[in-house]
Amino acid sequence: MARKDHYDSPEFMSVPETARYLGVGRKMVYSLLETGQLAFARERGAIRILTASVVEFQSRGQLT
Repeated sequence: MARKDHYDSPEFMSVPETARYLGVGRKMVYSLLETGQLAFARERGAIRILTASVVEFQSRGQLT
């Protein structure tokens, strides 16, 4: 049975993808992760951010 990972899943985004989507730098994305504003998981040492949490965060309009 193959282990499912989320590297190519549209359900998750990388830090650089999230930064591009939100129009911010990677440092800002890490800050959002640290404060719990974006949902994420670690997979094989990489941070995978839940796409739905990114879309929801953007829709709240918290970035100016």
